[in-house]
This record gives sequence, structure tokens and C-alpha cells, in this order.
Amino acid sequence: MGDAEQMWVAVVPAFDEDEDEDGDGAGTGEGGEAELVVIGIDPTADDPGQWVVNALMDRGHEAEECVFYLLPFDLGMRYERAGDRLGVLLLTSPGAFDEVVPKYGEELVAAAAHLRAAPLVDGGVPLLRREIATGFDPATEEGGQPVVLLVREGPAAGADLFSAFEEGEAALAVVGPWGSDEGGEDD
Repeated sequence: MGDAEQMWVAVVPAFDEDEDEDGDGAGTGEGGEAELVVIGIDPTADDPGQWVVNALMDRGHEAEECVFYLLPFDLGMRYERAGDRLGVLLLTSPGAFDEVVPKYGEELVAAAAHLRAAPLVDGGVPLLRREIATGFDPATEEGGQPVVLLVREGPAAGADLFSAFEEGEAALAVVGPWGSDEGGEDD
């Protein structure tokens, strides 16, 4: 499940076990691990949506080494369920898109133009949609669990999903539910 789609439901290891001083796993589960949805992002793939997601990483806030958190209007996600299929849609605000994409040159502007021209979804520019068949339910009392993006060159494989991160050859980004309220524009 997931290698072809570059989407998995996987146990994500604790990012920094030293920071969990009381040993409670920071609410993520036994030993600081949590079962979460993971999406592979390959900046070398022939996919402008992945290129824009990678560019938006510059707006992330590094909490631990190579672990970034993004504001919900910079990059957010929305879960969709259709039968046994769980989908994830990654969105950015029109303002973040219009600010970040031109900084990466005319090639990205041209390649990603169709993304910006597409109808907005909940006020956001849809960048990437992935789905897999799974019974996993990411719903929580606060809405939906965050999605973890595994940003690395080349496709990832479920068998060694986090090995590139552990070797310092990949980054993780934690993306929460979409929230366009601070994004500003509706165009």
C-alpha cells in the first residue's frame, strides 16, 4: 500500500525523544510514536505541484533539525473520504502561492500556472491530491490529524520510509488542517 501513490499510513517515530521530559510521548502514543498519514514529496519529480510544495517549505518553521511546521494558510491539508479510499488534498493560499512561486523563476511560474488558474477549494489553491485504500480514520476531536510530508529526492518506499530522514538526506514537514482565514485573498 502506498509506494506507487507515495502515500502511507505509518507509525512516525518521535522527532526528538529528549524533549519529551515527562515520558508521556507528548500525546502521540506509546513511546512518542504516532500513526499518521505520510506523503512523499520528490522535488525532482516531473510534477509542478510537488515543486510548489517543496518551495513552500521555505515558509516553514524548523522546530527540530530537518523537521518543519507550516502555518495552515501557507500549506494546509484536507482529508476526503470516498468508501474505502482516503484522500489528502494539499492547499496553499493564493497570497502564499503568488509570493513564493515567482521567487523560484519563470520555469516554475509557467509550469505551475495551471494550478493557480484552477478553481479555488475552500479559498485555497489545490497543489496536490493523493489517495489510498485504507480503513485508517485520521479524525480527532480537533478535526483531522496532521499529515507528515517526507521531502526527499526520488520516490520513497514503505519498507524504509524514514531511513533517508535518519541519514540526514530528507526533511519532514508537519502540515495541519487547511485554514485560509489568514491567507487573505479569495481570487
